[in-house]
Amino acid sequence: MKIIDENGAAIETPDLTLGYLVGSTEPVEHPAVEGVEEVSHYETVTEYPGGGRDVQKVIDVPGVTAQAAWTEQVPVQRYIRYTEEELAAQEQAKKDAEEREKLPEMVKALQKENEMLKQCLLEMSEIVYA
Repeated sequence: MKIIDENGAAIETPDLTLGYLVGSTEPVEHPAVEGVEEVSHYETVTEYPGGGRDVQKVIDVPGVTAQAAWTEQVPVQRYIRYTEEELAAQEQAKKDAEEREKLPEMVKALQKENEMLKQCLLEMSEIVYA
């Protein structure tokens, strides 16, 4: 399928990190075709002694039926570039996702530290109230 940019220029390999593809159609104009009658003649292939013969039709100009002009809608994909705001939002979302991935590790580290502080408080309370 043909891929075109905002200006209608064909693109072979669009960079999907900088834009996205949208299904669309593009009009293709077909001109009117004038009708032409077939022109042909017959050639003798074989002649027989009794006066008979085999003939073959040879087409000199093939016939073409007349056709009015028409417009065809051809499917294409349009390459739409991201705006600066969309690219910034994607970058922020990527950073947020990385932070969310680190979150479980941070929670485990804080739980471990919390458990250690609880143990310290218990030991200190045993010393103070002993």
